[in-house]
Amino acid sequence: MDNLVASQFDDFLRFSRLKLLQISLRGELTSLRPRGSDFLGWRHDNRPQFNFTDHFLQPNHMTMKLFLKLLENKDYVEEYFLWKSAGGDLSLPMPCFFRLVRTPKKEQNILVFVRDGEESTQISLPANEKRWIHQARYLPGLIHNINGPLGTVMGRIELMQYKHPELNELDELIRVGYRLQAILDNVSFKITQEKYDRPTEINFNRFLREELTFLNCDLFFKHQVEKVSEFGENIPQFRARYVSLSNAFAECYQFFRQFVDEQKEYVFILKSFLTGTQVGYTVDFLGEFLLEGRGGAVLPVTLEGDYLELARSRIPGLDTYYLCLCMADHGA
Repeated sequence: MDNLVASQFDDFLRFSRLKLLQISLRGELTSLRPRGSDFLGWRHDNRPQFNFTDHFLQPNHMTMKLFLKLLENKDYVEEYFLWKSAGGDLSLPMPCFFRLVRTPKKEQNILVFVRDGEESTQISLPANEKRWIHQARYLPGLIHNINGPLGTVMGRIELMQYKHPELNELDELIRVGYRLQAILDNVSFKITQEKYDRPTEINFNRFLREELTFLNCDLFFKHQVEKVSEFGENIPQFRARYVSLSNAFAECYQFFRQFVDEQKEYVFILKSFLTGTQVGYTVDFLGEFLLEGRGGAVLPVTLEGDYLELARSRIPGLDTYYLCLCMADHGA
């Protein structure tokens, strides 16, 4: 690094999709690299308006004294933090690398390597899992293509039942047809709700009911898990992005799913509650679990706190940053 000239260092930062901020202990933004770049609306021309206390410390509920204390045990800090943009908006948690350095004038400055805001929210998948995206993309069309013929078949069977009430076998065909229609309605409801990239009115108990039903597409969950639901009463509707709620629910289920023995039976207890103005749900997944999962994941785990604390928890095998993005969508 020391041998890189300024232009080469800027090229390295662009290649790494990083921004480098240099901040004085007085809280001034003295440098922003790569040259000519933009970080949350902060640029070379408006950097005099940047204040480390207002635009970093306060959003993270810290003082300069507390921040410098983080650097006492080691000479760098690697963590997720919030920033306030030039327009006054709060960012999502962003991965940052802080280090104290001395300038040629022997003054201490804070160096910050930070991932660009847009880059830090990108979710990547292993190449061998891309197929799931391509398969799921055509699910709405698949449901449409099934619904048409199913409606025709059901109509014909009901007409035959009307003409031949003595044929008891038709009753079973109609019951199976309704079950199939209910499965398609569940998937269709989920797809329709998740396509809206903005907050909509959420009936929380229905959301949980539909998500619980959808999990039956996992054959282990359908055949090996006893489902118990206890939904609270008088839970008011609220505005949220359905897809964020759904993805957070699914991400947590998939994490615990890796610890099951598919030959054994389990109990899944889902409850909704209203405490004051707080709406939420609890899950009790009961049974005999493996202690180790994939990617170093182990039990037990504890998930708690707001979306920033969740991003920092870094639980092996659980995409806590993805959960953080889902929760941040509705201020959880």
